Amino acid sequence: MEKELNKEELEHLIVDLLHEQSLCVIATCSGDVPRASTVEYFPMAATIYILTEGGVKIENIIRNPNVSIAIHAPFAGWQTVRGIQMTGIAEIGRRGSIVYEEGVAAFNKRRGRIGTVPDIMNIIKVTPHKIEYLDAALGEKGFKVRHVLVC
Repeated sequence: MEKELNKEELEHLIVDLLHEQSLCVIATCSGDVPRASTVEYFPMAATIYILTEGGVKIENIIRNPNVSIAIHAPFAGWQTVRGIQMTGIAEIGRRGSIVYEEGVAAFNKRRGRIGTVPDIMNIIKVTPHKIEYLDAALGEKGFKVRHVLVC
């Protein structure tokens, strides 16, 4: 029988993957029209921050803050498949807001420096509700390859 990871092990694997990668696809929706955008992200634990000038994804989040994010490690064969599917709530931070300051801190932490973000930028904060983690290598260790973390 395949074993389950405990919550702490699962959280650790998720946070490691978030910090190893730098691009994600964020999916938003307004009405019946979905939109998926590849963006750079900046993690703080399992929370995701995205810097953006604006565009359709911001308009969609204003109308519907429910989003989905996909992140994966580079593919080198089926035995290496590893990624997450996150669903959560997005907030938009503009200069002077707490969300904006949190996003700048995440940006600076990842970049390893203190910098400024141009005034035209918005910051999207995604607080996860559920994270589905897939790791084919876990199967070789007797664990299930798919795990779900409800936040």
